[in-house]
Amino acid sequence: MSAENNKRTVEKYFEAVNSMDEDKIRSLLSDDFRIKSKNVNPPVLRYEWGIDQFVSAPRLMSARMKKPLQLRLIAMTAEGDRVAVEADSYGEMLNGSTYENAYHFLFTFKGDKIAEVLEYCCSYTAFDIFGKFLNEKGEHVDEAR
Repeated sequence: MSAENNKRTVEKYFEAVNSMDEDKIRSLLSDDFRIKSKNVNPPVLRYEWGIDQFVSAPRLMSARMKKPLQLRLIAMTAEGDRVAVEADSYGEMLNGSTYENAYHFLFTFKGDKIAEVLEYCCSYTAFDIFGKFLNEKGEHVDEAR
């Protein structure tokens, strides 16, 4: 696929994640898809998920929010099979706090599917809001610790 087509796929990915359309999200990802957090600390935010964990993450995160978390795509740069993305997010939590974060994502494609995403964000902000809902593997848990 061309760099421009890859950028269009990334736009569809953001739309699918924001709408929590699990079938659409899955349709954009390769069968061996991986998303890896590049956070260093705290260790609970150093996760690497496969397709099934990732597809369910927007729904699990949003269950703790007044309405689904919204990711905003700010800018993209594409070359070959990679697309670099600047993004931010906004969400109001059920407990009254607000989650806002800034991100850099690096998407790598295999054909017309997203094969890997590397995620960079402010780990302090993510942990402050979501840390109590994650186990030691970075997986969402039903009850706050």
